Amino acid sequence: MRKYLIVSCAVMLISFWGLGSVHATGDKSTELKLKMTEISSLQQNLKGKIALAIEKKDQLKQKTQELKSEVRDQKEQFKIETYQNAIMNLRIDYNLKLIQLLLGYIARLNEKIVYFETGHDMLNYYFQQAQDDLLMIKTLDNLEIDKLIAQINKVLDEYIPQTSKPMFDVNDVPLKDTEQIWHEIIKTN
Repeated sequence: MRKYLIVSCAVMLISFWGLGSVHATGDKSTELKLKMTEISSLQQNLKGKIALAIEKKDQLKQKTQELKSEVRDQKEQFKIETYQNAIMNLRIDYNLKLIQLLLGYIARLNEKIVYFETGHDMLNYYFQQAQDDLLMIKTLDNLEIDKLIAQINKVLDEYIPQTSKPMFDVNDVPLKDTEQIWHEIIKTN
């Protein structure tokens, strides 16, 4: 009788440990699936931000080209040869300052595009890793899954807030010297 009691207790303990690992595996599986959903959602947001930034950058480049063309036309029309004479022409001076600002905006948009593309690629890597781990979840140790989830959370925490912010701060735009812009414009003539 005592032998049966010991065997019964042993079977119960093994069952609890076994069910516990199945339960833990189920929790980890659910957590990984949730993270994969969050990754997919953020990737869609980042794709949208990248597309918007590229569209705006292209518009700004087009406007910059139009302004440069106008500067060249003004230069030819008024036979302007030096920067000092160019800034005396209000139209050229205004266009140079506008080009300066647009080039700063383009620089910031380029930075954001690279930043969002990096985030998208990083999320893609973690999504693939989560997908692989999901397939092998029964053999993985919980610490490895916890480590992956922590890495995913770090990336999500960095990029999710960025998707609701403006692309850049207009007060923090690098401004190229207008004289340098002038020389670049007349050099391409």
